[in-house]
Amino acid sequence: MKLLSKLVCGFLSPLVGASLVVRHRTFRRLALLPFIITVFVFIFGLAAGLPLITTFVSPFTKTLAGWFGFRANSPQGEMFTTALPFLIWPALALALVYFLLTLTRLVAAPLYGLLAERVLMKQGVLSEEKINAMKWVKRQFRMTRAALLKAVLFLVLGLILAVLSFIPGLGLFTSFAFLVLLAYDVVDYSLEAMAWDYERRVEFFRQHFAVFLGLGASLGLVLLIPGLNFFMLPASVAGGADLVRRMLK
Repeated sequence: MKLLSKLVCGFLSPLVGASLVVRHRTFRRLALLPFIITVFVFIFGLAAGLPLITTFVSPFTKTLAGWFGFRANSPQGEMFTTALPFLIWPALALALVYFLLTLTRLVAAPLYGLLAERVLMKQGVLSEEKINAMKWVKRQFRMTRAALLKAVLFLVLGLILAVLSFIPGLGLFTSFAFLVLLAYDVVDYSLEAMAWDYERRVEFFRQHFAVFLGLGASLGLVLLIPGLNFFMLPASVAGGADLVRRMLK
């Protein structure tokens, strides 16, 4: 698949996932509870977090101006302190969204994993099998453990990107890096359902990096639309499973 095709395929993936969720009753049921969880986490998280990160912008701007030797009353200092908040605030806002998504993932990870698994089964990537109670418990434990490990790793990466976002000129880069990490997480539920090891997942990410770029750009637009973003996250997990099928094919 060519570069442009991969970018478009990744970009349209959330819409494909939304179509799958709408058309199949099983997918709708599996997407409903994560949707409710995401709504509650984001409503309270954004209500408390946005005012908090806004208070950080001014102190960080003044600190960075001092580091670069700009005086507050000089023309250069005024230009610097006026322009920098427009770079810092979006990066902090995305960092907050990233944190809330990580928190949501900890709670809803088994449900997202089950949704991705069912989509893969429906599309013939995984074989359908009857699962007894013990096997189901082991699978949920494995998915929860993987979610905890990913949450720790992604929080560390998120902290590093948040720190880098304060460096002038890197705000846009770190913002998009957050979105690419989110895109990987959306697809990783399907890779976990197929029981891939770490090396194989990294290789898949490397080979199809353009797909993750397209998906990250699409998720960035989705997150800007209030209300729609809550629904599109479960839909993106379903779309991620479809992406895996396309890439393997």
